[in-house]
Amino acid sequence: MGRKSFFSFLLTLVLVLSLVTGCGQQNTANPGNPQSTNKLTIGSMNIEENLPILVAQQNGYFAEQNLEVQLIPFQSPVELQSAFQTGQLDGMITDIMIAALLKSSGEDLRVTSIALGATPEEGRFAIIASPASNVKTVSDLKGKSIGISNNSIIEYVTDKLLLEGGVNPSEVNKTTVAKLPLRVEMLLSNQIDAIVVPDPQISYVVSEGAKIIAEDTKGENLSQSVTIVRSNTLNEKKDALNRYYQAYTKGVQAINASPDQYKELLVKNVNIPESIAASYKVQHYSEPQLPEEKDVNKVLDWLQEKGLLKNPVDYPSFVQSGLY
Repeated sequence: MGRKSFFSFLLTLVLVLSLVTGCGQQNTANPGNPQSTNKLTIGSMNIEENLPILVAQQNGYFAEQNLEVQLIPFQSPVELQSAFQTGQLDGMITDIMIAALLKSSGEDLRVTSIALGATPEEGRFAIIASPASNVKTVSDLKGKSIGISNNSIIEYVTDKLLLEGGVNPSEVNKTTVAKLPLRVEMLLSNQIDAIVVPDPQISYVVSEGAKIIAEDTKGENLSQSVTIVRSNTLNEKKDALNRYYQAYTKGVQAINASPDQYKELLVKNVNIPESIAASYKVQHYSEPQLPEEKDVNKVLDWLQEKGLLKNPVDYPSFVQSGLY
């Protein structure tokens, strides 16, 4: 082979290798890759909201949709949010207030559905008085200490329940106890007059002698948890999300048709205290739907009043319709 021919051969080889490498890189990053568009990764705490996903996995509803859904449990809300913000998750289950705060901070996300709280009866929160407390009504809470996590859905519900009972939130002593287990422990050891918690903690502390003073199961719908999805996931995997919600809906329908059938699955995957596991009831779940604008705006107004929104958030850019 002559020198000129040899160099021509080398040039051709380099071009071929470049094309092969380029194609390989393109396939890896291509959002249209069937492997990537048929898989969704959802993060959540070990909470009741996960049950429809767990049922859809167990009963093969996702498989029917040619979809792989990985539900990743987290022990810390901070770790969950970090995983979402760094792109390790397609979506996560959180409360509507955290979703609004993330959106306000610049996260490109959309609320795709309510997880719990489509009705006031779903996702119960309550103000609970300690076993030794003489607090019997909301009015009795004036001047008393209430354990909460501040700037959170817990504080929002606390304020609303107090106002419904005729008490200005400034008339109580809000005590920040961020860790829920510690909040429960302080109540049951009578170190604090009252706390605000969701179920299953409500059921547990009541079984230990605590008293429900007010709850959000009637009247105004106060507390909603939601599924949020990254905007790039919506752009790249919208069809997968459509199929996700078809399977999710079947999971909801299966639970509501036969809740006791999924009691063991709930207890196994949700942090329900052992002492109440046998008596704890599987609650009703609503089929996928978006939170109402009026409910979202109440949360946004509260956050705005407290100066917690870095940037304005409006309903149309906060939610995503058309997925179910």
